[in-house]
Amino acid sequence: MVQLFYYETRGQSARKLLRYEGCKSRVLLFPYEGWARPAGLCHWVLKTSWWSRTRCKVVQVSGAKRTTAAGRMTTTHGGSVTVVGKFKDVQDPDPDFRLTLNTNVSSADFQTGYSMTGMLERGCRKDGRMEMTHYAMVKRKGY
Repeated sequence: MVQLFYYETRGQSARKLLRYEGCKSRVLLFPYEGWARPAGLCHWVLKTSWWSRTRCKVVQVSGAKRTTAAGRMTTTHGGSVTVVGKFKDVQDPDPDFRLTLNTNVSSADFQTGYSMTGMLERGCRKDGRMEMTHYAMVKRKGY
């Protein structure tokens, strides 16, 4: 049985749902078919802090390799959360990222166990190019 909280928060603020999930949220990343470069299998862990509503730590887990970045969370008027940051110690041509999550999930995704869906854009903000690279999904507690 699905908790009533998740039914009530569908389409509401994603920040409220991130706070309810706890300080760590695992973001599953699925590669976008239109992206021309190879995409590694990885997932991200968002760690929110209790002392700030806008700061978070992003940990990219790819096998045994972990890469961290500091992110800034902003909430849009529609209730979606955008995390913007930069991986500084990676020799990647696309160090900047923008992760957008919202709670407007389809019924099929909700029945599968996802509470938030969104997309990940990678690129270089200095050059002014950001491309969609992955679909992002966050599962509910208990899944």
